[in-house]
Amino acid sequence: MADSLPQGEHGSGGSPRLPLIDATRGVMLLAMASYHFSWDLANVRLVSWGVASDPLWRAYAAAIAGSFLLLSGVSFRLAERNGFDLFRYANRLLRLAIAAAAVSIATYLVFPDAWVFFGILHMMLLASLLAPLLVRLPNAVLILLAAGALVLPQVWRSPTFDGIGWGFLGLAETPPVANDLVPLFPWIAPYIVGLVTGGPLTRLGERQAWPLPRRTHWLAWIGRHSLLFYLLHQPLLYGLAVGLATLIPVDPAVQRAGFVTDCRLEYERHGATEEMSERFCGCVAASVDDTGIWESREDDPSFGPLLATAVQACQVQPSGEVPDSLAPEGTDDSD
Repeated sequence: MADSLPQGEHGSGGSPRLPLIDATRGVMLLAMASYHFSWDLANVRLVSWGVASDPLWRAYAAAIAGSFLLLSGVSFRLAERNGFDLFRYANRLLRLAIAAAAVSIATYLVFPDAWVFFGILHMMLLASLLAPLLVRLPNAVLILLAAGALVLPQVWRSPTFDGIGWGFLGLAETPPVANDLVPLFPWIAPYIVGLVTGGPLTRLGERQAWPLPRRTHWLAWIGRHSLLFYLLHQPLLYGLAVGLATLIPVDPAVQRAGFVTDCRLEYERHGATEEMSERFCGCVAASVDDTGIWESREDDPSFGPLLATAVQACQVQPSGEVPDSLAPEGTDDSD
């Protein structure tokens, strides 16, 4: 979430920061933290919210990501209003590259099967690399490019782009599994819109100071330290969620709902429809309801055979028969 200006009151060449932009970024960072903490609570089975699958939660996440990219585009346009500064630009790229690598490494260690190989910071880095070229194009062309980026992954995908190597494009027929995937298409679109929007804002900003409302300067402070906030907030929030999970008694209903959600996500990744996944995962959960499997958050080796038996039984149900190749990999334990 690093913006295009240095972390100070002025950019190079005497370009003043716009506190309202910093405050807006601060609001977005808090919204992002609220989503991530909700995901953390669901991941450790403290709540049964379908953060990773519910359409409203997914829309909330998309709105946050899109807002960050739009504001990043605006920030790039504002930063270069007094001329392109190569040193400042290179410094921004370096900070984003280091931060993106840190996120990838950390998530690979914690979630090796769903690590973040191309998340929001990776997308910002790629967009920043393209920005010096994009910003020179007429606004009409930029708007057409943004519209094309939004539409392309909706109308054309190809198995040629399957696999993690091409995952950053967003054109795979079967997208790779990741806890955060923000590919070039369609996510370059809000960044381009930010570049277009930044032009009028630049001219407006030169005529007035854009003062902050009272008692909102702390939001601007957060916005000025956005990259640090991004890197630190999730380890702290996830640690808090894990700590709470050790203190709060297990709710079997939440454990069961969390399993069904995870099962459905995994099943649908393998090509099943929502109806098939709902029927199959509900069957598996019902088959082990009397085994005590939902009474603990910890893995128990004895539950593996129980789940394997339930999976096989539910696959041969006349109402839920599906190919063995679609059997969800995540149904061999209680997580």
